[in-house]
Amino acid sequence: MAGSNLSPRQKMINMMYLVLTAMLALNVSKEILDSFVIVNEGLENTKSTFKEKMDATYAQFQNLAKENEAKYGAAWHNAQQVQAMASKLVSHIDTLKGLAIANTEGLELNKVMGKHNGVDTVLNLHYVGKKDNYDIITAMMVGSEPATPKKGANSAFELQAMLEGFRDEVKKAAANDPKLQASADEMFNFESRKDASGTVNNWASMNFYHVPLAAAVTILSKLQTDIRTMENELVGRMMTGVEAKTFKFNTLTPIVQPQSSYVTVGGTYRANIFLGAYDNQNAPEVFIAGPGARVDTTANPPVIVGDSRQLPMNGAMALLEETASGAGLRTVTGIIKFKPVGGELQVEPFKTEYEVAAPNLVVSPTKMNVFYRGVENPVSISVSGYSASNIQPSMTNGSLAKAANGYIVKPGPGSDATVNVTVTNADGSKKSLPGVQFRVKNVPNPTPYFAGHGVNDNSVKKNELIAAQGVIAKMENFEFDLRFDVVSYTVSTTIAGNFLEKPCTGPALTSEAKEVLSRVKSGQKIFIENIKARGPDGSVRNLGALSFKVI
Repeated sequence: MAGSNLSPRQKMINMMYLVLTAMLALNVSKEILDSFVIVNEGLENTKSTFKEKMDATYAQFQNLAKENEAKYGAAWHNAQQVQAMASKLVSHIDTLKGLAIANTEGLELNKVMGKHNGVDTVLNLHYVGKKDNYDIITAMMVGSEPATPKKGANSAFELQAMLEGFRDEVKKAAANDPKLQASADEMFNFESRKDASGTVNNWASMNFYHVPLAAAVTILSKLQTDIRTMENELVGRMMTGVEAKTFKFNTLTPIVQPQSSYVTVGGTYRANIFLGAYDNQNAPEVFIAGPGARVDTTANPPVIVGDSRQLPMNGAMALLEETASGAGLRTVTGIIKFKPVGGELQVEPFKTEYEVAAPNLVVSPTKMNVFYRGVENPVSISVSGYSASNIQPSMTNGSLAKAANGYIVKPGPGSDATVNVTVTNADGSKKSLPGVQFRVKNVPNPTPYFAGHGVNDNSVKKNELIAAQGVIAKMENFEFDLRFDVVSYTVSTTIAGNFLEKPCTGPALTSEAKEVLSRVKSGQKIFIENIKARGPDGSVRNLGALSFKVI
């Protein structure tokens, strides 16, 4: 039987051969002999087809060797040896078929054998009259003792030795291809086996002892097909083993392509590891698109529209160097031009992306991590190794929203809040990072001022007092620009032994309060008390009191 790489047609022919061989043990009728004629014609056609295919393969192989002797020369030399060996064996079997038919029909050998379109041919079984004769083929191939087949020229013993030699040479040439070696062993298996009656017979007797001429010729044609099949497999792999048809490479290099070169603690490093093939004797040309240029992939072949730059080569590998002029995502597009030996120019587009990150120093004063309640707290959130688009922040006790630059945090009523971040890895998986905790505090009280003086002042001039308009609240030494509106306060003093107190609503002095202050004389004291102000969160704060001596 043939190896596992045979075509469905060849497998069908082999099966028919087995069925017809088994039928011989039952009865050799005219219908069976006619069936052998049909099978033999199929085998002859297959052999002729293989011959044409192999001639084309050898011609292509020879042209490649002429074009690049250094690369293909040794393989072509080996292929020529296979060709000679296979042709010699096929020709020998044609001679065996011709002798068997000529001796059976009583004809001269040259009346049975000839050439058709330059190919050796043997008289078609259809024109053989004594298809059922088995004496001649038995005497020629085996002799009178099937247990000990005869030796010598044109015997089955000699044929078996030649086929075994061919098989062994195929296996030697396919030293690095165990599948092809196993196929050769299966196809050219000459072990003794049981016949239809259950008797163990050697290969020569099984195939040629008391076998009708039609069956013997069919068996010989089947052997020729096996030879051409194995020749085709071996030579085809010899050629593709040097280089593939379109892209022919002679050098392999391991390539590690990480999905991300940055891995956080507890994360998973993932990379694609594979062999890259290239031709170190036939380097490609690599071009990248310049600023504003693009690769037109709709063109055949693809072209760069606009300015382009050819990259320098290190052997067969291009060297790409780009200056990282600014932070952000960068895209590089281009084309690779490659002309394989014996092939047409190939142009392939490519695209790669990389992200440029600005140097970033992060100093975190852990004891000062504070969010202020009632105001918009600007926050910058980043994770090394991840772009902003792959970061999803969230928080407890408050809200967090994207802003033009970073995020805005508005904490809730609790005493602390935690900012959490989930990142998306290069493979699409997500990972939650440990959160950062912040204290939540109220905005500190503002400082009240009257007539330009605050709590650290003890006196006020008479003219400043007369010009005063009211009380204001200032945020001093605070990071946020906040405004507190004065809600109310009281103005009091003692005049002529009488204690006078005038309430004011809003920041401005009432007319009654101004009239009292206008009567104050030097040396007297005035009091601004119960000062209340409303903050940006709507809460009303008690800011205490101010007292001044008029000078």
